[in-house]
Amino acid sequence: MDGSPRNDGHDRDTDSSPGPTDPFTDGVGRRRLLESSAAVGATVSVTGCFSQGSTEGVPTVFVFNNGDRTVSVIDAETDEHLENAFIDTTASFPANQYGTSLGSTYDGLWLNVNEGVRAVDQHTLEGIERVETGYEPNYPNLTPDEKHLIVASGGTTTLDPEPDGQETHAIVRIDADRGSDEFGEVTGKVETEYTGPCDTTLGPDGKYAFVPEIANETVAILTVDPFEIVERVDVGEPAGDGKVLPFMGTASFDGETLLVENGEGELGTAPAIPREGSESIWDISDPTTPVERERITRDDGLPAAPITSEIGPDGEIAYLFTPDAERVTVIDCEAGTVEGDLDIGGRSISGAWGPAREKLYVPVQTANHVAVIDHAERAVATTVDAGASPTGAVAGAIRPDTDTSQRVRGSLAALGIDIGEQERANCPNGHCYCG
Repeated sequence: MDGSPRNDGHDRDTDSSPGPTDPFTDGVGRRRLLESSAAVGATVSVTGCFSQGSTEGVPTVFVFNNGDRTVSVIDAETDEHLENAFIDTTASFPANQYGTSLGSTYDGLWLNVNEGVRAVDQHTLEGIERVETGYEPNYPNLTPDEKHLIVASGGTTTLDPEPDGQETHAIVRIDADRGSDEFGEVTGKVETEYTGPCDTTLGPDGKYAFVPEIANETVAILTVDPFEIVERVDVGEPAGDGKVLPFMGTASFDGETLLVENGEGELGTAPAIPREGSESIWDISDPTTPVERERITRDDGLPAAPITSEIGPDGEIAYLFTPDAERVTVIDCEAGTVEGDLDIGGRSISGAWGPAREKLYVPVQTANHVAVIDHAERAVATTVDAGASPTGAVAGAIRPDTDTSQRVRGSLAALGIDIGEQERANCPNGHCYCG
């Protein structure tokens, strides 16, 4: 977790987050045992009845369950849980900004995994590509034209504040066009110094990517083509002691606003100054000269340190994932104030808009469900059951056709049975819940 290149990404004993929590530490509950046993029996009894081919143009949400390496498939029209399929990998921050709307025909899911990124086919939920970056932390996002994947690699809040040697980090561009002969190949790479690239987000025109650099106290602005850093903007003075530590970011769909989550403290697994967290609201109407309009701190009503955020389709309201408060915090982007918070029933570090961008799907790691937020009502409309420790989510317009093996293994994994290689995804310190 020091951000330096590693080469043991397939080692199942590698910690992707310091102190990861095992959801089966206290054993398998009787209810889960009964439900999973029944699911195994039902799956076996209907073998052959499900394989009718994948369906396109159907609003779907995919939720990645860290605890059992399954993906929960949710009908985004009815908010019905359809199945848990075993995929032997997971994702905490999948690429979920573009290529996810009702009008999109993109049929891949890009997951952040240790040492790189992995592509999964929406039709089958089978892996189709893996690209190594050499870093445990990776933060991917697809460009709006669905041609490129931009990956920030190496940054995390637990970086060593005083590293030894000449460690470097990187921002990578990958060919994400499945019709291209170069699909899955690295087509551009920017090697940075020890800057801690910690996320990537893009405006709607796809010309610029914004990358918070936690160890450099900057936000880097890159052009996608040519692939290069064209500007770095200093994030200013901290709200209290320590440093600002910008680490995650979300650009609005209208290209006017950038939200940046800040650590506000010091780097490290046991920071000398504890991280309190803050939220910065930046004006990116001129993308090469972002201006910080407001910074919301704990004194302004922020209930806990934010991990990530999602901005509403209108750009006016944003939702912050504040796991220590077990709430989603709602902010008014224009006023720069906390509007309120929503009880989601547990801890969450991320969420994803449904294909219509009317509902926000929030995996709740400590409740094994997905809270569905109705954006128009600013309220939790329902919850949907998921697998063990759901963490990352992404929308699509394809209903997958899984096979019997995936469904049976999904039921076995839900019982806590140790199967597969169990690839990990990197998560913020203390928020992994990887079984």
